[in-house]
Amino acid sequence: MDLPLDSKDNKSAKEAKDMAGMTDCTMNDDKIYSASFILEKKESPVNPYNRVDWTKMCTKWTSSENEICVVNSLPQLDCNAFPKSYMDTCSCCPRDIFESNLDVMNESYRSAVVGKDEDCCKVKWEKKERYRKIKTKVVRAIKRHKIFLIRGELPKLKEALEKRGWVQKYEATKTRNLPYGSVASLEAKSLGDLTQSDGTLNERAIIFALLRHRSPDFIWDCRNDFVDWHRSLSSNTVLNRYQKPSVYTSKLGMARLLEDAHWLYEKDVSSVLFPRSYNLSREPKIFLEDFRLTAAAGLLKWFVEKMQGCCSEQSCCNLCGHRPILMNRLEFAMKRCEEFVACENHQNIDEDIVTEFTEEEWNSFLDDYMAAVHEGAGIEANEKYQDQIPKYVEMASSILAKMKEVDPQYELNGMRNMWILKPSELCCGNGISISHNLKDIFRKIKSRPKDYFIVQKYIEHPLLVHDTKFDIRQWFLVTNTFPLTIWIFKEGLLRFSSKPYTFSTYHEAIHICNTAIQEKYDEERRRRRKRGNPEEVVKTIRDQGWDCEKLNEYLKQNLGLSGEPYYDSIYPKMSEAIILTMLASQEHMDRRRCSFELYGADFMVMEDLSVWLIEINTNPRMHPPSSRNTKRLYSNVLESLVKVVMDVPLNPEADTGGFSLIYKQNIPDFRPYLGPCLFVFGKAITLVEHPRKRDKKKKNGWSKSQQQQQQQQQQQQQTQQQRAWTAPPMIPRLREPKIVDFIDYLNTARCTAAN
Repeated sequence: MDLPLDSKDNKSAKEAKDMAGMTDCTMNDDKIYSASFILEKKESPVNPYNRVDWTKMCTKWTSSENEICVVNSLPQLDCNAFPKSYMDTCSCCPRDIFESNLDVMNESYRSAVVGKDEDCCKVKWEKKERYRKIKTKVVRAIKRHKIFLIRGELPKLKEALEKRGWVQKYEATKTRNLPYGSVASLEAKSLGDLTQSDGTLNERAIIFALLRHRSPDFIWDCRNDFVDWHRSLSSNTVLNRYQKPSVYTSKLGMARLLEDAHWLYEKDVSSVLFPRSYNLSREPKIFLEDFRLTAAAGLLKWFVEKMQGCCSEQSCCNLCGHRPILMNRLEFAMKRCEEFVACENHQNIDEDIVTEFTEEEWNSFLDDYMAAVHEGAGIEANEKYQDQIPKYVEMASSILAKMKEVDPQYELNGMRNMWILKPSELCCGNGISISHNLKDIFRKIKSRPKDYFIVQKYIEHPLLVHDTKFDIRQWFLVTNTFPLTIWIFKEGLLRFSSKPYTFSTYHEAIHICNTAIQEKYDEERRRRRKRGNPEEVVKTIRDQGWDCEKLNEYLKQNLGLSGEPYYDSIYPKMSEAIILTMLASQEHMDRRRCSFELYGADFMVMEDLSVWLIEINTNPRMHPPSSRNTKRLYSNVLESLVKVVMDVPLNPEADTGGFSLIYKQNIPDFRPYLGPCLFVFGKAITLVEHPRKRDKKKKNGWSKSQQQQQQQQQQQQQTQQQRAWTAPPMIPRLREPKIVDFIDYLNTARCTAAN
């Protein structure tokens, strides 16, 4: 099937000759075929998946047995007149004998005449019958607007659609990797031979030939290069994509939208926790201030944690490392944290309380901070500061308590000041790195073009399951952007890392839970098991098939939580975060009426069960499955999606599978605003203007007679010419008593004036 026909000229000619023999019919059959094929254009049935036509749609389909119309644009590969028996159209048997003796000829005589060629007749008849069934199925699908195209590999989606009577349109090998509609349709032979090697018909090639000029009614594109929106895409085609989703699904785009997300907050409806993110190519100073403040708070946390974990008598000895830092570094950090708390409490309105530190001071502080927190250095242990250590611990604890009250991401920060760098437009974990070194972060940013990376605060204390980090992939479906309609899948996918969680290394197998990343180490572990490596005999948590139900039981047993912690706390928070993010993105979403889109939102859960949105992926991975758990979930998601997209429009009470409606925007009916309905009654008012009195002390060279003459001229001009309603800006007005006439007129006209 993969070989084109043009590479087999002799074989193609032979197949064409065989097809011609198969389609050899009588003259009467040709007349019947012509009468059934060339018909007047009839009105096509209403497309049930076109939202505009839903109200016009009939409750039941028209019976196919009563329809005689055939789509005129459908290519014809044979005469379309099919015999009742394979003996009637055999090209190697004398047809006139059968036609003249049809009434008297019995089965034995028929067999004697045919002889050894009967098997040949049967094969050709079966081919013709097979083609008739294929074409009938295609014609029925065309009349019912059930032609779908999948640009990628999604066998479960194909299976779900074919159960509902849909027929798949295939693409040629040369065009399936190109953007849809970017090239013209190729010939039928471009998909493969019409006859397979075993002599049977190639159904895919025949369907491709029949539908190569037919636009699909449903398109699922597994790639992000769908470009020809206006030239090649019909407005009635159902598509699994909204135009330009990167505006709100790219990492930089989502970070920009969520900056003002607090305006869309609604209790128990929409709320989100999102780690602060920065675009260093455009806002390096803001990130630099945040990085320094996080380092200052991290040093205080490290100091308090170390002191609370050791005895007071041995505190200095335990804190001594290979390169002890000065005690004044703690004073520096406390000073900076106190200024932050004062600014958050608006104590800097009347006076500037921020101390300006030089770059050298900050660089020296950051070096000592990394030496203490990341390299194991301690605090100097001389006698001068030994008695003051309890006092410093108390001061640091008090400052940290104040910071916790004003900083909503205090628990997120941790003390190691770790930041994660992600390419804004890439997926599958490509190009991700983690660092706590400021110079290293800026070096990576400068090595790439502008707007390539996003720098996001790393969650240092996630919820661990058996000392292993995990995140949650939550699928949700948007079927309408105005009013915004969101469906969420009832079960999420738990994605675990391959190795226990640790800060000793920032390896991707430990800190990145992406499926594409972890699959590499799963395969490596399988190879080691085959070689008999004793360290790999024990199954990891990724091999144990963890799902949401199992996580819920783990939280109740190991953390002592009551109720259903996953379903009562984690799942609702994910739903609220999705709603708020989509509300923030609604302004930028395409309002194409026949589009929908499936998204995959990634969440992290912290030790206090707070749920943090990490990113939202358009076109999430749905094939191939990486485990038995993903195989089950991928199938359920796609089957449920077809129910929502295909079944609910026809029947609002239809089963939606695993999807549930979590949000449908309420758009109230309103009348168009045509301006205020005002009526003005009145008559012209003559304004008498008085010129400004000039200062007598100033000598302007004018005589008193000249001034009087000028005033008379102005009065004459006012009486001759009607003045405007309002005086010039710099000339003071004088209200005349005539305004009373205007009010009297309003009273006589029975008008009411608002005070």
